[in-house]
Amino acid sequence: MMTNRKRTFVCVVFTFLLIPDFAQDNSADLFTNSASDTTAADTTEAVPTAGGFSLKLSGNHEFDYHEPAYWANGDANYNSNIMTPALRNDLGVEVQDGNIKLISHIGFDATPTSADSQNPNSSWAASLTIKPYENYVSWSPGKYKFSVGYQIFSWGVADKRNPTDNLNPKDYTVGLNPDKIPVFAGDAIWYPTSNLSVESVYIPSKSPSQYLQNFAGAIESKTGLIAIPYDETNMEPKDFAAGGKISYNSSCLDLSLDYLYDLDQYYTPEITTAFSSAYGYIPNSITLDRRHTHRIGGDAKTTIGKFGLWLEAAYSITDNSGCDDYSVRKSTLDYTLGADVNYGPNDSYYVNIQYIGCWIPGYDKDFNTTTYATSGLYTSQSYAQEYYERSLVNSLGNETEGLLQGATCDLKWEFADGLLTPELTLVYTMPFLYDDTDETRYGALALNPEIDIKPVDSFHIKIGSNLQYAWIKLKGASGVSLDTTIDAIGTYTPYNNVYLKIVYKWDDESKR
Repeated sequence: MMTNRKRTFVCVVFTFLLIPDFAQDNSADLFTNSASDTTAADTTEAVPTAGGFSLKLSGNHEFDYHEPAYWANGDANYNSNIMTPALRNDLGVEVQDGNIKLISHIGFDATPTSADSQNPNSSWAASLTIKPYENYVSWSPGKYKFSVGYQIFSWGVADKRNPTDNLNPKDYTVGLNPDKIPVFAGDAIWYPTSNLSVESVYIPSKSPSQYLQNFAGAIESKTGLIAIPYDETNMEPKDFAAGGKISYNSSCLDLSLDYLYDLDQYYTPEITTAFSSAYGYIPNSITLDRRHTHRIGGDAKTTIGKFGLWLEAAYSITDNSGCDDYSVRKSTLDYTLGADVNYGPNDSYYVNIQYIGCWIPGYDKDFNTTTYATSGLYTSQSYAQEYYERSLVNSLGNETEGLLQGATCDLKWEFADGLLTPELTLVYTMPFLYDDTDETRYGALALNPEIDIKPVDSFHIKIGSNLQYAWIKLKGASGVSLDTTIDAIGTYTPYNNVYLKIVYKWDDESKR
């Protein structure tokens, strides 16, 4: 994970670069802007009311085992956050004293690790990882609520893909449903009426999201860059994020508008070139810069009969957007339109369907169709600068097409009062407006079939599979092959697995 704002490298050999994209709340996304975390607080809750004293203890314990779906060339392993067997524990304490509330959740993950990585015959030992989740204190005087500490926010109304939910960085190393990373933030909410809330959030220094690949490592391995030492933990006040949201909630319609002065979750390269007698003009240095982004969003949710309907969208405007400089990443529009309904015996069956998309106006899709003469790269510094910027900017931001369209579907059937619940979640995306000079892309599919067995309350046995595929036809190839390097879903194909999860939850509350 890279947590500093800028990193500088010296380039000795340069080739093309393509970098793939890769807690817990009820508005998690499938592969981009959200996550799921059962410890998350709803920042647009009803007007808070002061009470007496209460103490609540809770625990969420989950055993995860993932078996590779196939052993390609015998190199399957558990060396990733997705595949590592683990016992994950979330222990929580919530204290309410009048209008003061303290929430503290700590995670303890036990995973196997080699006692001696240099000795293949060494024994295995358990490794314990401590993860601080939400840890904050709130004060609710009258029609106000103030919170400070490490928090998880839940903006947006869509299911599993929320364009407006950008306050928390995400951990995409765990899969297409990323965990949210708590941020240290101050949050203030005003409830002028029972239907209206106004919220403001300030994050002093926002760290980046985590991905399957380290950007710096990918640049080194794919371009031959030799890295100058840099500080991976540097966090600066200029890396702040701040925003606000106004929400209206009624019995028939929920509406909200929001604005966030955010940090881009991806990096923009700043490149300088120098003349080499052996190669001509080549990159002399590359600085990875997380620039600020203006995000303007909104959502609406209502019900018509038994159907729930929602729309959520956000427009992200990059700094210096609109200029012709190839070093500037383009603005993007993300949107989700969905509906759900319960049906069947006692309404115990459920279906959820969404139309999703991302549009990048002015996306640079003609890089490979532009002729860069070798002599031009050797003799023209501006020519070389454009060449290297165009080859890096989109790939560093995981922008591989100007228009991405897709659909998500979640089907669930509950039998015997929840004793047995089969569920199928799928996502299909199709790219348009992309550079098809070297390949034709046929879309991507993610499947998650699962059976949830609940023999007693709060105890679940889940058996399922995570399958991700993207299809591509390379120029000159006779057939279609799997894409595991470009498509955001396809990059997870090597981690396809079948899994067993055993989950136990408990809580105990006392009041006086």
